[in-house]
Amino acid sequence: MAEFIAVSAINKAYQMGEITVNALRDMTFSVEEGEFVVILGPSGSGKSTLLNLIGGMDFPTSGGIVVAGKEVTALDEKALTDYRRHDIGFVFQFYNLMANLTARENVELATQITFDALDVDEVLGDVALTQRQDHFPSQLSGGEQQRVAIARAVAKNPKVLLCDEPTGALDYATGVNILKLLKKINEKYHKTILVITHNAAIGNIGDRVIRLRSGRITHNEKNPSPMDPERIEW
Repeated sequence: MAEFIAVSAINKAYQMGEITVNALRDMTFSVEEGEFVVILGPSGSGKSTLLNLIGGMDFPTSGGIVVAGKEVTALDEKALTDYRRHDIGFVFQFYNLMANLTARENVELATQITFDALDVDEVLGDVALTQRQDHFPSQLSGGEQQRVAIARAVAKNPKVLLCDEPTGALDYATGVNILKLLKKINEKYHKTILVITHNAAIGNIGDRVIRLRSGRITHNEKNPSPMDPERIEW
């Protein structure tokens, strides 16, 4: 597999009054196409900041990020909008669904803003929501809402799926099902997936585990035998 995401000497600093907060410090790593990568670290380690930079939602103070041959850190606002629309799928801890749209309509809405969308029915089937597609978010459980959010992100047919604590608001059994689903999406559609979490056990399912602390990488290596999500112990 070829290098697909390259993060090179990234620094990100925030100014809070007279205090400079260094959220990321000289961070360098790469991800291969089709890899399932877990970015692991405690609160305040820089995980969400890193995801926002890769997703084109924020700019680094210095350094560069290249995704699928596209230098994200050099894009202007219009090009960044296109990048987020077509190349990136986001899955957040809280589902951010449109309350007045059904599950199917939430997924369909995402496909209308891109030019190479996947079949909505197939994706809803992948996330086991065919029988629930006409329900509104308020009629769905937390796990079902997260599955809608994943389907919405996947249906765009993005190059990269960025998941920010996707099991953080779920109970153990539902969280395992969400991880199984992400693995399925990774394998079926060969999507490059980055999952950030503070939960060390989740790291065992990744093809690669990157550990962060205080804005720095402390560990970055391939997992020789990724574990089935059902076997993890949280």
